[in-house]
Amino acid sequence: MRPAAFLDRDGTLIDDVGFVSERSDVRMLPTVPQALRTFAAAGYACVVVTNQSGVARGYFDEAAVHGINAEIVARLQADHVRLDAFYFCPHYEVGCDCRKPEPGMIHRAARELAIDVARSAVVGDRGSDIELGQRLGIPGILVPGPVPYVGPEPDFRAQTLLEAARWIVRRGA
Repeated sequence: MRPAAFLDRDGTLIDDVGFVSERSDVRMLPTVPQALRTFAAAGYACVVVTNQSGVARGYFDEAAVHGINAEIVARLQADHVRLDAFYFCPHYEVGCDCRKPEPGMIHRAARELAIDVARSAVVGDRGSDIELGQRLGIPGILVPGPVPYVGPEPDFRAQTLLEAARWIVRRGA
């Protein structure tokens, strides 16, 4: 079993421009390829865990989410890097076991990808990402997002995903 970097999507891998539903809206953040290389070189799986409540709200369908994820994969392939898997919660209701900060997506990824959650970390730009890490007893690393941060104190505040990756790998989360 290997550790994983559980990565938020919007605001962590790509610009958070609201409810991203078109491939043309995908703008990869600058240090993402280098960060993914850092994780891969250290033996970490890179797993996207993202809330996509726009599905439940009727803004777009699950096919649009898959399309955005496919666009991210294609752009990363051009840089010769990859993500191991995408998991998303299409719900909006409170109490859903897969909507962050609930750990459902991570539990599923751990089963399907043989992930050692105790040696893993969560990276994101929202309080729900950091709280998810806290609920699992693993580091929650904050990267800057488009809105002021509200949430529990993160284990580390990184300026970029690359800085977060270096901290996680150095620490041996």
